[in-house]
Amino acid sequence: MDEPGKREKSGDRAGDAVPFTPLPPARGLVFTRNRRGLPLSPTTLHKWARLLAKTNKARKIDCLCGPDDLPRVPGMLDACADAGLRLCLRVRPAAPPPEDLADWAARGLLDVFLSPSRPETDHTAAWMAAAERAGLPVRVRVAPSPTPVPEPAKFFAGCSLVLFGLSDPFDGEFPAKDREESAKTVRGINETVRALLAAGIPAGITDTPLCLLEEEARPAVLHGAQQLSDCRMCQEDMLELARRLFRLGPNRADKVVENLMARGTSVHNMIDAVLLPWIQDYPRLFFRTWMFHKITRHLPFLRRGPRPMPDTLEAWEAALAEYRAKTDRELGPVCAGCMWRRICGHDAGLVRRCLPGLEIAAAPGEAPADPNHFRHGQAFPPDAVDRARLETPAVWARLEEEAEHVAGREAPTREIGAEEYEIEGRYTHHMPGAVRWLSFTPGELRSTVLARVEPPFTLSFTVGGGIAGHAGFAFGRHAILVCPMVDYRHRITLHADAEGNYVLLRDGKAVRPAEFQDVHALPPRLAGVLEPRLSLHNIDGMILTQTVLLWEGARGAAKTEADIKYSVIIISTRYTRRLQAALLSLAHQRGMDMSRVEVVIGYVPGLDATDDLLDGMRDAFPALRIVRAPFDEGRARAKGFMINEAARVASGEWAVLMDADILAPPDTFARLEETPEDATFIAPDGRKMLSPEVTSRILLGEIRPWECHEALLETPGELRVHEADGIPIGFFQCVRREILERIRYHELDHFESSDWLFGHNATSLYGRETRLTGFHVLHLDHSGSQWYGTAKHR
Repeated sequence: MDEPGKREKSGDRAGDAVPFTPLPPARGLVFTRNRRGLPLSPTTLHKWARLLAKTNKARKIDCLCGPDDLPRVPGMLDACADAGLRLCLRVRPAAPPPEDLADWAARGLLDVFLSPSRPETDHTAAWMAAAERAGLPVRVRVAPSPTPVPEPAKFFAGCSLVLFGLSDPFDGEFPAKDREESAKTVRGINETVRALLAAGIPAGITDTPLCLLEEEARPAVLHGAQQLSDCRMCQEDMLELARRLFRLGPNRADKVVENLMARGTSVHNMIDAVLLPWIQDYPRLFFRTWMFHKITRHLPFLRRGPRPMPDTLEAWEAALAEYRAKTDRELGPVCAGCMWRRICGHDAGLVRRCLPGLEIAAAPGEAPADPNHFRHGQAFPPDAVDRARLETPAVWARLEEEAEHVAGREAPTREIGAEEYEIEGRYTHHMPGAVRWLSFTPGELRSTVLARVEPPFTLSFTVGGGIAGHAGFAFGRHAILVCPMVDYRHRITLHADAEGNYVLLRDGKAVRPAEFQDVHALPPRLAGVLEPRLSLHNIDGMILTQTVLLWEGARGAAKTEADIKYSVIIISTRYTRRLQAALLSLAHQRGMDMSRVEVVIGYVPGLDATDDLLDGMRDAFPALRIVRAPFDEGRARAKGFMINEAARVASGEWAVLMDADILAPPDTFARLEETPEDATFIAPDGRKMLSPEVTSRILLGEIRPWECHEALLETPGELRVHEADGIPIGFFQCVRREILERIRYHELDHFESSDWLFGHNATSLYGRETRLTGFHVLHLDHSGSQWYGTAKHR
């Protein structure tokens, strides 16, 4: 075996260390064999990788491989590349390393994670040397032992992380025999970690209580609270999924992965939609079903859903006292009185099993709120994925300076007092100058809408008197900008410039907004009409917010929202050329005061040239009000979601849902104005499917459709009239805005059938649509249906 300590630091090692910055993990975990040693199929692993990338937003995954499965690594590298992931190889170094490490590194292997039983006696050193030659960073998980590794700073030189834990989800627990061995194990952890940190080698301790650690070793603490903000660790939900699948057979694991992948791709309430009308058609069956429900709905073992929340101050005070008492009982009498109780997340049962005979002791003092209390000032070498994630956007420095100038030197244009907003859907305790938020669940609470604003603007509020996981602002469901609370009081500020670039500040310093699993909520920009709310997550019982200060810039719109009658909503991803033709058809309308029309564009900035197009439309047609509704790239195929959220910023009495490849006739709004006052749903007679040749001439500017609409109806191509069984479908649906507020588009990862279901539900509830006789829109050709989104720019 290679001699440890003869490796030189190179590549992504301690020499490239950066100051510790809280950054949520983006690492998942998969394995090639389950607990019984049965292999998972390559197809299952491929699907699992795509699931983690799509649902959990993983950027990299650890792949736990046995020695016999190393030949599968090239296939996993291909699967990860297909899913947009980087692969990290996790192995138990019981056998020598393969000769392919350098080749795997060239194909994208990110690093190597070793989990030896005894590092100094197996092939750990050989693996570390081989990884060094291949230019791969190395992480090591060391099993605690009463006889620690000799000269640890020399042995682990060059490692990007050395972890110590009493247990591992896939290797089991590592118990000591008795009190004497427990004491030696803890002493060995303290001595080893102290030596590693002194040598500048990053170390982590995952489950040893803080009271058993020396002060010099505490900066290495990586309990649950610390792991949530440490990019080197696995994301908890992805790790929990791997734990559960590890116990299942290969076939069951494959079905679980398939089921999770299928979520969001179909309508889940179809059974009720079919079953309940059928039951109602049979009076006896309906009566018996209803009576059974009346009898059983109060039985505790059949009850579903959450209990009602307290709705009076006295009830909330009693619930708060009960919550505090329950928390203390769960911690136990010793930990409940310890100053580390908020940041020490050890498992008491695990400690008793693995460190028998050792007693934990409460440390006196005031409890710090910041989970990273010990880690500030530390440094670590991030891998290539996390180094890119840690890069601070260049625009932040400018925005931070602007925010400081606005909030520090200018008077706010509005002060939204605590009495002017409430907690949405909850009892609100208004105190003098503050709102008291009471919660005992880990989820999110939001205020009611604070204002209706457009960039540029600055929002600022103070939160304190308690602790929460995160605090900040929310704009609908697609934009949640919050940061962790690391103290009992913070001033949270959000500043957006005229272009929608934004920065979130905590106590005057720019911070990276938190990301959440399966939530695409970090918009690339804030644009259009926005409805900000306060957003607080995982409140520890009680917290206070005060007056919200708002600084507003000059509004760029030429008219007020009250003037708008029609809001045209267009969702466009990779359809910029056709969107341009659609917008030109709206800009050249006749017989209508266009100051009463706005166009809301839902799009993904950076995905195509939509921003550049909208800038050009603003310059060429300043009278046409265009409202931008930008979304995260993760929503690029979620057209139903984008429609629902874009509708929230619409100001008109009517919402005109129009596809980006539709050209409206030049008298569209004039015809809409002629409809009866009691109309609720207006639809065209049909659409003309234009040929590829005519479409190309329109896109190239050879044909101006607003000048020859009737002639284009006579060109080759199908004229579809009252299609889809007569249900108005999504290429052009004009409805009163309250219909969109009551009937939502189905939010799937595609758009197939969503527009038909919306049209069907709307006409069922509000009556038949009003058809514009002889009114046909033009449909630009785009080579087939694109229900699942297009990969080609059109």
